[in-house]
Amino acid sequence: MSELVEEFVRNAEAAGYHVHRGPFDAPPDAGVSRASYALASTGSVVLLASPDEARAASVLPEVHVTIVREDTILPGLAELFAAIGDDLPSAVAVVTGPSTSEDIGQRHLVGIHGPREVHVVLEGTGL
Repeated sequence: MSELVEEFVRNAEAAGYHVHRGPFDAPPDAGVSRASYALASTGSVVLLASPDEARAASVLPEVHVTIVREDTILPGLAELFAAIGDDLPSAVAVVTGPSTSEDIGQRHLVGIHGPREVHVVLEGTGL
């Protein structure tokens, strides 16, 4: 596995993702999306709005699964915006782990504004 993929996995796990290298059976009620890109520096997945990717799949269910191709992992934000170029979609979501909030009673809560449990399934030659 390349150093970039290893860095992504390390940072994604630190952010709260469950990372799977190979087949993964998503729970029946899980939302499933395919990331356009992923960022190694933060362990984030990048979801670009398109007719093929329903935005609700990544924010409404309690469990979200993102499929990430290893060859779409970029070092960071600068490389992401260089890859996207001037033709921005209507929405770019850079998602780093499960939804969390600390604005309710100053307590750390998970799953308040989105999925409580998040998974990344890696696809690629390094599996």
